Amino acid sequence: MEHLPRSKGCFVCGSAGDNPRSLALDILWNEEEGNTEIALSPDSSWCGYEGIVHGGIIASVFDDAMAWAVKKEIGTWAMTGEMSIRYLRPVKSGKAYVVKGKVERRIGRRINASGVLTDDEGKKMAEATALFLRLPAREDSGGEEPSV
Repeated sequence: MEHLPRSKGCFVCGSAGDNPRSLALDILWNEEEGNTEIALSPDSSWCGYEGIVHGGIIASVFDDAMAWAVKKEIGTWAMTGEMSIRYLRPVKSGKAYVVKGKVERRIGRRINASGVLTDDEGKKMAEATALFLRLPAREDSGGEEPSV
């Protein structure tokens, strides 16, 4: 699997040295399966209710998993236009989980992606879908795609 680069200011994948508030998660690309994979072991600082991971943090990890899947599939960045999450079971601190993201469909600038969060036994804890919009090339950059 390929380790994807960190983005300095990113809440999810930034390095702790550049961004002390980052979760500093590694994002991997599984070429064979065509999806991203993010392993996480939340601690108590990730919680909303005691022992239960805050839904906003789960949403952030889903967003990065799907955004990077889009980047790998289409070769450029796209912005999240809409995201829907179903929280199926409580995600607890002190346990191991994996979030996977993949592209489902592309039509023009619109890219549909999905994500799933499972525990270490493979039980589905949450699932997400999102619509991403491919960014147009910036005119002032000589046609190059914007960087994040």
